Amino acid sequence: MMPTAHTTFLGLPFSEQAQVVWQEGTYLATRYEEEDTVGLYHLPAGFFVELSYDHVANELIKRVRTFTSKADLEDYACYVDLTDLSLGDEKLASTVLLPS
Repeated sequence: MMPTAHTTFLGLPFSEQAQVVWQEGTYLATRYEEEDTVGLYHLPAGFFVELSYDHVANELIKRVRTFTSKADLEDYACYVDLTDLSLGDEKLASTVLLPS
């Protein structure tokens, strides 16, 4: 099965985007934004996806953010070691470092 391309992913409805993330994505880290929990995933086609979850309402928020730039990983820098994750010609990571 071919990985879902970034442009294809962007054209999908939210429910299908979430399925693609859970089926193809590698979970990397979690961060917190006000009352939401934001999960970071890497997709095999070379892009990152953030899925937001409202832990008070106990449901996914229909808000997905995608990006390809490593600069956008800054919010996760203290939790994620990106040395082993392959992104095209570059090597990045998939090891999650939990805060003490």
